[in-house]
Amino acid sequence: MSFLISSGRYILRLVIFGMVLRAVVALYLNLWDFSVPASFDNTLGPFLYGWHFDLAITAFLYLLLYGSSLLFSFSEKTFSRLNSLLLFCYTILITTDAIYAKESGRHISYEVYNLFTIQGSLGNLLKLYWLQLLFAFLGASFVGRFFTPRYKPVQGIVKRTLALLFVLVISLVFARGFEGIPQDPSWAYRAGGGSKGATLALNGAYGIVWAAFAGKKSSKENIEVPLHVKSLDIFNEWRVRRGIEKAVGNFDGNIVIVFMEGWPGVYVDKKVGEEEVLPFFNSLRAESLRVDLMLAGGHRTTEGLFATLCSLPNPPGKSIMFTEIENKDFKCFPQFLERKGYSSAFFQGSDQYTSGVGLLVLKTGFQNSYGKREIPDWTMIEQNAWGVFDQDLYKFATQKMDTMTEPMLIGINTNTTHDLALPKGVRPAFGEENNQSMHLSVTHHADKELRGFYETLKKRSWKKDWLFVLVSDHTSFAANGIFEHYSIPFLMKYHSVGGNRKPPFEHKLIHGAFSQNDVGATIADLTGNAAPEFLGRSLLRPQEFSTGANLFHLGTSVWFEGEWAVVFNIRDYGNYKCYHWQNDMLFHYPLPCPTDGEQMYLRGLSYLKESQELLFK
Repeated sequence: MSFLISSGRYILRLVIFGMVLRAVVALYLNLWDFSVPASFDNTLGPFLYGWHFDLAITAFLYLLLYGSSLLFSFSEKTFSRLNSLLLFCYTILITTDAIYAKESGRHISYEVYNLFTIQGSLGNLLKLYWLQLLFAFLGASFVGRFFTPRYKPVQGIVKRTLALLFVLVISLVFARGFEGIPQDPSWAYRAGGGSKGATLALNGAYGIVWAAFAGKKSSKENIEVPLHVKSLDIFNEWRVRRGIEKAVGNFDGNIVIVFMEGWPGVYVDKKVGEEEVLPFFNSLRAESLRVDLMLAGGHRTTEGLFATLCSLPNPPGKSIMFTEIENKDFKCFPQFLERKGYSSAFFQGSDQYTSGVGLLVLKTGFQNSYGKREIPDWTMIEQNAWGVFDQDLYKFATQKMDTMTEPMLIGINTNTTHDLALPKGVRPAFGEENNQSMHLSVTHHADKELRGFYETLKKRSWKKDWLFVLVSDHTSFAANGIFEHYSIPFLMKYHSVGGNRKPPFEHKLIHGAFSQNDVGATIADLTGNAAPEFLGRSLLRPQEFSTGANLFHLGTSVWFEGEWAVVFNIRDYGNYKCYHWQNDMLFHYPLPCPTDGEQMYLRGLSYLKESQELLFK
């Protein structure tokens, strides 16, 4: 057949193939569920909009295949082999992206560098999801047998030059989606349908290719507001009563803060039958400082750590690591404590440099960082796919603590819940029939390990009083809607060496929605460290600070004030809805907004926009 007809058939087939792959991904991510017909409501438009991205990745493959064939006069066999290789790469990329989205709730896109350069990430994906990747390989091989295009060789220098020019023009036009060069993956939000619609629309392979070729461009999210909206003034008015201008505490004791890997807030007080998922955490929480709702500052460990340790928001949907601001001099409370003579160490059960965690904690002020490879004879210790189980991590941490001087700051990022596996001989408390029941069982076991660590700390011969802080770094596996993606467990408990000293704060429930930023601000306030740069509020005296907590997920933002949650999309100015978050955690039933609903919306939008300006300033 002619070159033009062959080109047209190839492009059409590959666009259809991309749509089929996106449909499979939608089912894999449970965005569509045949047992829940409502899951298909209002999704056809966003799904069909995704043809822009299917066409864009097709244009890239078309350029590689047809362009190289024209340049190097490939034989039919070489042309066929290259086509099979490109189809295989395409399928693997979109499969890898789907696996990542299953764990994190978002496409890879900008994190492509982390995935392929940080030790452990890609290898563990291959280990955990080898079956999915095998099916992807077989699928690509099968499709390749029917997707091999053919055309009569183009003869003559003039015709070949014109054909090559045609390939370049068509590839460029299709890659830009008739709009921009190239299409930014965030344009998926134009499809409508909120974060679900954007996930349906974006071709994951295109997101990876775009990020790889775009390079380490700015991670700053450009949020546009009308000229009449004075977002900076609104933000500054709110910020006047944020940050720790003058600390009220003088605590100089030890601090142990455990970042529980992926524990979701919906597991707090949750029962399966008659058994609690987190019996130890629930019992300790009842006698600690706690809040109605604690929100994670992101969806990866580095995001949760930065939000907590530095009391600042992350770039929306991103981490500061491996971006242009990763080396910026942020003020974080471990730095304050170091200046006061604290010794400090951070421990994690996986490799200390997984996703840049070890680099980040050292940057924030921890003096030492330890991962699984620093544990003596770590290869002889039973492990899951990512590293050692929490019991062995806690044991190593306590041994290191014996070599440190007080006061000390200890940070721990647990690892048992980083995988769906239990140590040998441990019975799954809630079964192992599916991922959800297994995650419940693994988290239940991690709760037991945490109890053991706490009992060890209580028996320790402390010289100074100590503070025990438990907070998740982020959530995983249990998310059912944007709210559950970011609701996390939290408690803070004071311990006196003598056992009879009055705590510097009351162990009580504080009503309202708070964020990881507030944890860092509270510790700074408690330890007598002024931190005007912080955007969190101290839980020691929350009534003295501006209210408000924020979360951001796939283009959708939620701003919490009091009993209200205002939900809006950053790309759709003026369109917002109000909910009573305690009664409607999935945001299914919007209510008439209160009289100051618009002001709450503007505060949330201004916070999102202007807090970024501070980050990238």
